[in-house]
Formats: sequence, structure tokens, C-alpha cells
Amino acid sequence: MIKIKNYGFTLVEILVALVISVISMGAIFSSYQYFSKTHKLVSQKAALSQTARDVLTIIARDLRNAGYQDIGYLNNRVGSWQADHRWLGIDVRDRYSRSNSDMLTIYYTVSSTDRRRIFYRPWKYKNSDDLYLAKEEVNNAITGGPNWKIINDNSNMLAPYITDFQVVLKKIDGTETDNEVLKHNSHAGLALQKEVHTAEVYLTLRSPEEVYKENKTIRITNHTQPDGTDMTITDKYYRETFFISVHTRNLSIPEIQSQSFGTSIATTASYNK
Repeated sequence: MIKIKNYGFTLVEILVALVISVISMGAIFSSYQYFSKTHKLVSQKAALSQTARDVLTIIARDLRNAGYQDIGYLNNRVGSWQADHRWLGIDVRDRYSRSNSDMLTIYYTVSSTDRRRIFYRPWKYKNSDDLYLAKEEVNNAITGGPNWKIINDNSNMLAPYITDFQVVLKKIDGTETDNEVLKHNSHAGLALQKEVHTAEVYLTLRSPEEVYKENKTIRITNHTQPDGTDMTITDKYYRETFFISVHTRNLSIPEIQSQSFGTSIATTASYNK
């Protein structure tokens, strides 16, 4: 008689294998969730960083052009309000439109006949509470006439989901300029233009989607009060602040003071750096 052996799994072996499979699937699922959340946070961080770099590069270019006067600029209305303001190069308004953010205005000529005015300001996205940084460009906004032209309106969204936008103007000695003088008093403001040596820009961006499982409380301090902001926010979004300091080369007086042992000995015509 030939004996036939039947090979198979016992009930205990099946139960052990089932437990191991469940544990393995749970570990794989947990790892997937962890790496998915990590990838989401990293990708949104990278997107914010790229957006901020692009936006601050554009703002820095305009700040370096602020106050530039084309040697052939023809609009010379002597004694008029337009003639006074054709030399205006920069203006900062604090807490624009009941928000925490500033509004930055820049003027410079782009040709012998055209002078450009640029607004950087927070703008509401449709009917939501979300803000984006808008850029408006208009040629000959003050003088008007046939050369008046809108280059970009407020629909030009530079950066979505901004939490804060601050601009601080400083003199060569590091002290801040008075934004109220720049804004309201034309003659004193025009004189103050020549003292603006650098412009510091703070831009805080928010991730488009929630990235944290639970609410997190963060404190955002961009510069110091009263011109800066100090906010505490609790939610599940990721936020990051980006900063640049730009030398306003067309505004500051092109002179430096040479000193020896604390005593001024000469004033040169070297560029103000």
C-alpha cells in the first residue's frame, strides 16, 4: 500500500500569518500617511520659497529704480503740483485698507515721456478673507494726457495667501524715515526722499492648504512697532517670512562722510554705500 502525505497549514500557522499580515499592512499604511504628510509640507514649503524669491526679485528691481529720472524727461511743469511730484520716488503707507500690511508706492521714469507709478498692496481675493499681493502699474498717472496707460491692474496677483507685507525705509545711519512725512507733506517729503538709503521688505506667506493635524500657535514679528507688525495666529496652516534689504541707489544722496578719530575731515562724491 502506498502512503500519500498531505501537506498544508495548520490553523495556528494561518492565524500567525494573518496577524503578521495585519501588522505589516498597518505599518505600511502608517508609513504612507507619515510620508504623505511630510511630502505635503515640504512641497508647500518649496512652493512658498519659490514664490517669495520671484516676488522679492521683482520688488527689489523696482526699488532700485525708485526715483530714477531720465535725463531727457520732458514733463517739466515748473511751479505745478505735478512738477513737485515728478521727483517723488517712494512712499509707504502703514496699515493699508484696515489690514496689518503696508502699501508701497514707487515712481520712476521709463522714457523721456513716460513716468511709471507702481503700487504694491494687499488685495482681497474675490469675496473671501484671503489676501494676495497685487501689483498695479500705470504710466503718467499724475500728469495724465494721451500717454496715460495702465500696464497692470490689481488683478496682477504676485503672491497669493499673504499674511503680512511690511516695508521699512531707513537712512544711512540706520534710523527710520517718517512715513507720514513722505505721505502728507510734499515739500518735506521730497526733501526726505534724499535720505532714504535702504528699503527693508518683509513678506509672510501662508500655505494654500492646511498641513498640520492640530492647531499650532505662531507669532509673527516683522520689524518693530509701531511701523512693524506683531501677530499671534492659531491654525493648521504653515507660514514663513522672507526678507530683503535693498539699496535705493536713485534716492539717497551720493555722498559719504569720511571720519578720523570721530572728527569729520572730508566729504567726497563717492557713491553712498
